[in-house]
Amino acid sequence: MRLPITAVLAAALSLALAGPAAAKAKPDPASFSFLATIDCGSGPVQVGSTDDIYAPLVSLSTGKKYTPVAWDVSAGDFNFVDATKGATKQHAVDCDYTDDWVAGTVTLKKF
Repeated sequence: MRLPITAVLAAALSLALAGPAAAKAKPDPASFSFLATIDCGSGPVQVGSTDDIYAPLVSLSTGKKYTPVAWDVSAGDFNFVDATKGATKQHAVDCDYTDDWVAGTVTLKKF
């Protein structure tokens, strides 16, 4: 009777350990509207983003998500400045942001 219980526990444990590894799969760059580079002080990170400016920026190499709370980007004479309601610098970090259209700063929740 002990063998089947042990086998079930071993199978459940292997599935539990495989779950987090599968969640960190590298995202497909083609699934994003924009590909960009952010630099929060520890080197450039290639990210993908969607048309929603406050949707997470997703690292193309690790799948890690970065949450934007404010933007200050420009392209020529165009300047876009916006922040989420209640956004503060207290729990945020300013990062350089560059994509094919604009460059400037994105403020992210501390990670």
